[in-house]
Amino acid sequence: MPEIKVTPLGAGQDVGRSCILVSIGGKNIMLDCGMHMGYNDDRRFPDFSYITQNGRLTDFLDCVIISHFHLDHCGALPYMSEMVGYDGPIYMTHPTKAICPILLEDFRKITVDKKGETNFFTSQMIKDCMKKVVPLNLHQTVQVDDELELKAYYAGHVLGAAMVLIKVGSESVVYTGDYNMTPDRHLGAAWIDKCRPDILISESTYATTIRDSKRCRERDFLKKVHESIERGGKGENEPEGSDLLLHGADGESQSLLQALHHLDQSEDPENLCPEEHVRVQAHQGLRPLLRRQSWTHGDVSHLHVFVVICMDGNEV
Repeated sequence: MPEIKVTPLGAGQDVGRSCILVSIGGKNIMLDCGMHMGYNDDRRFPDFSYITQNGRLTDFLDCVIISHFHLDHCGALPYMSEMVGYDGPIYMTHPTKAICPILLEDFRKITVDKKGETNFFTSQMIKDCMKKVVPLNLHQTVQVDDELELKAYYAGHVLGAAMVLIKVGSESVVYTGDYNMTPDRHLGAAWIDKCRPDILISESTYATTIRDSKRCRERDFLKKVHESIERGGKGENEPEGSDLLLHGADGESQSLLQALHHLDQSEDPENLCPEEHVRVQAHQGLRPLLRRQSWTHGDVSHLHVFVVICMDGNEV
């Protein structure tokens, strides 16, 4: 069998900085380009020097594939493309392309504008990086060149997350970052065609973790909402002010909002969360993307992207 070489440039033995270099059939593919959130220096980025000590990465990579928008999988992308140097194609799904620059800019503001750190990408670099993105549709076969082809599949986990089948001739690799095999109110379960890849590369952060059932976690959450409402929207130890739940758009927010939205007397005999006490503010930008493909369960297009819930029903 021809040699397929897999080299972790990050996240080989820790969580964060996901970046894997795969050499298959004479092609070099970078799988994810994440940032390690535990470092404040160059260790936060993958070790790109393994690819080349001098010059740009363009001559050494055929393409870059981003599995989803979490920063441990895409956070180093502008640094790699604009500061180290890469002008080739970057593949990701449409929702990932929409959300990724928002999270990158938010993290840049925190890192540079508030903390004053240097050796970091700029807002313009984020924009220039995203111009190199080639959007992927689910189940669409994309020819990168005459020999290299990609096909994206639904991974669950968060909106837009994908696993990718990579083929060069008779050789193939399946790569997935985080994925979820259990459907919830927000997203479906991961799914891929029956295939026999030569190598499967998978995220394994929570592979041995046994979690409480989703139903139990939802009930615990709704009880806390109900307790807050009974206190008049005040925090447990706060005499004044509203009890706020602030949450980013990483998927769990939408599941919680779906639980709140679909509660009625039959589901909630104790009336733990009367709807009139809850105000939801959500970004409208992803509605066209949600209509384009079946990324979510049911009609959740009104629950994206960033969410603020005010427990006493007042406007935020």
